[in-house]
Amino acid sequence: MAIKRPSGEKLPVLSQSDGSPLSRRTLVKGGLAGAAALLFAGKARAANTGSASATSVYRIHPSVGIARVGNADPGTYFIGPEVPGQGPSGDAPGSAAGPFKINGLVKPQAARFRVFEYQNLNGRLTPVREVTLATQGVAGIRWNVHLANKKASFHRFVGPPGETTPPADLRNASVADRSSLEIDFGARTISGASQGPAEFRLGTSANPASETYPVGPGGAPVIDYLGQVRTDAAGRLIVLGGKGRANYNTNTPPALGSYANNDGWFDDISDGPVTATIVLTGGVQVPVDGANGAWVLCTPPDFAPRIAGSITLYDLAYDLGVRSIAIPAQSALYDAGGPLARFKQLKADFQPTSEVEFPNITAGWVEEIQPIWQTAYRYRWVTALVNAKHDSLNLPNLDDNSAGAAKFRNQMFQYIRTSLGAINPGSTGTMPHLLGDDPYNAQQPESVRNLALTRTQFGLMRRWMQGNFIETVGAPAPTGITPHGLDRAALESASGGAFFPGIEAGWQIRNPSLWAEPFRLNLAATSGYYGETGQPLVAGHFSRQMALPWHADFNDCRTEGGDGWWPSQRPTDVFATPSNDLTKRVDWSRPDGKFPDGNTSSTHPDMIANWFKFGFVVEQNGLFVESERAAQVP
Repeated sequence: MAIKRPSGEKLPVLSQSDGSPLSRRTLVKGGLAGAAALLFAGKARAANTGSASATSVYRIHPSVGIARVGNADPGTYFIGPEVPGQGPSGDAPGSAAGPFKINGLVKPQAARFRVFEYQNLNGRLTPVREVTLATQGVAGIRWNVHLANKKASFHRFVGPPGETTPPADLRNASVADRSSLEIDFGARTISGASQGPAEFRLGTSANPASETYPVGPGGAPVIDYLGQVRTDAAGRLIVLGGKGRANYNTNTPPALGSYANNDGWFDDISDGPVTATIVLTGGVQVPVDGANGAWVLCTPPDFAPRIAGSITLYDLAYDLGVRSIAIPAQSALYDAGGPLARFKQLKADFQPTSEVEFPNITAGWVEEIQPIWQTAYRYRWVTALVNAKHDSLNLPNLDDNSAGAAKFRNQMFQYIRTSLGAINPGSTGTMPHLLGDDPYNAQQPESVRNLALTRTQFGLMRRWMQGNFIETVGAPAPTGITPHGLDRAALESASGGAFFPGIEAGWQIRNPSLWAEPFRLNLAATSGYYGETGQPLVAGHFSRQMALPWHADFNDCRTEGGDGWWPSQRPTDVFATPSNDLTKRVDWSRPDGKFPDGNTSSTHPDMIANWFKFGFVVEQNGLFVESERAAQVP
C-alpha cells in the first residue's frame, strides 16, 4: 500500500516550520543529523556542567566551510548555511541572507567556524558542547587561517589528467619563478570577541618578506586582497573570501580563449586550512590537530542558494565515506541514535560488485528518495532542460511501495543514468541531463561523459524501485546547531559534480587519501595529485585546478546541446516574474540590449565585467523567481 504523505505536503514545496521552502537536503540521506541533538539532550548533556579540560578532544565544525566572493563592502557579509536544508543563515553579526546585494553589489557569504568539545563517555568519543569564550575553564580561542591562490602556477586543467594519469603542462609555462605567479599573503591569527577584520592583503602577515604575488607592469600587485577573518561575540571564527575580481599582469588584456586556462590572468578565489588553539584557564594550550581541523573553500557566488544540485558535496562525501573511508573506531556519532548511524548501516551493507548495492537495506522515502526526485523537479526554476515531463515527479504513487506500483517505479528508475560501476541491465537512462567529468572523450563510459548519481544514491534508488522502502528510517533533521549538522549544511550547499572543473572544488576533493575520516579532510595529509608524492596539503590546494579566471567557466557553464552543467549555482534559464508556465523563462545572463561586442550571448570578458549584475533566484510564494537583477545589463 502507498506510504502516506504528511497532510497537505506536495513534493515541490516542502516547507520549514516558518513556511520557508526546504532545500533538497533538509531530510537528507540518513536523515540523521537531527539525531545529533539527542547527543546533546541525552547522556552528553551531563558532561556540560564541568570546566573545559586538556583531556578533552576539540574539533572544528564545519569540517569544510564554504565562503563565497562578493564585491560589496566586506562588512555587509552574510553567514552561510549552518542548519541542513535551511540555506544561508544570515545570522548576526552578519547581514540578512536576502537581499543578496546592497547598492547593486553582491554581498560576500562568510563561513563561520565553531569549536566543539568531545569527551570519552562510556568508551565513546562524544560531542558534549560547543566551546566559546563563555565556557567555564576557557580563557581564549586562537584561530589560524591560511588562504592562497595558486591557479596560475599550476597545471592546465584538461579534465581527468592529473588524477590517475600524468597531468597536462603548466599554465604560464615560460615563467621560471613559479612562486611569482602565486597569491599568498601568509596565514592570519585572530582571537577574542568581535575582533577584526584581519585582511589577507599585501604586507599584513607576520612575515611580509615571505608573501608571494604577481605584479603588473607598474610593479603593483595584480590581486592585492584575498579576504579577511573576524570573530563574533562568542569568539567563533568568520572567514570571508575575495571580491570576485579578475586581473592581468600585462599592459593590455591577454586573450581569454579558454574556459579554464588563460595565461596572464589571475583571480581572487582561494582556499586553505583552518586550525585553532584552545587556551584554558591557567594557561594550558590545547591545539586542534590536523585530524580535527577544518578547511575553507572561498568560491564563486551561488545565484540560486535554495536550489541544490543533483549531487551535492555532501552527497559526494557521504558516498566516498560509504565506499572508501574507515569509520573512527570510538566515535559515538555512528552509534544507534547518533547522526551517522544510518551511514554506518549503509557502509556495512554496501556490495560494490553486486547488482543490488544494499541487499539488506530498506530505503527511507522521506530522507533518501524524495529529496532526489525533489531536486529533479526543482531544476525547472534554473534550466529549460526541465520540461513538463517532470510534473510526474509530483505524482502520489511515487511513494507507493505496493506491488501494483512496481511497473511505474521501474519505469521511473530506468530514466536514471546508471552510476559508474553499477549494474543496470537494459538501461538507457539519461537523467540527470548534465555533463560529466570528461564530457568530450568518446572513449569514456556514459557515466563519466555525463553526470550520474553517486553509487549510494543509485543503490538506494534501486531499493526504492524494488519496493524495499518505508516512509522514514531516521530522526528529523535538526532545527538548531549540531556538530555534524554544521558539516552537512556547508557541504550540501556546494556542488559534488561534475568536476570539469567544478564550481567550489575540483576532483581532488574526492581522493580518499586526503580525508582523516568521513566528512573531514586530514590537514596532515600529503597531496594525492599525480606526481606530487610526499608534498603536504597546503593553502590553495583545492582551488588551483579550477578555471582561471573563474568567470570564464562561469560564463560557459550554461546549457550545452541537450545537457547542462551546474544550474543550481549558475542558473541558465529563469523566470523574471512569478510563473509556472515553462514557456516564460529567459536567459539568466542575457543583456537588456546587447553586450559591447554586439552579441546577446555573454562572452568571457562580458562575465568578468558584469557577473554581479545578474539576478539571484529566490522563493516567492512557492515559486522561484529572478530577483535583484541590475536595472541595466551591461
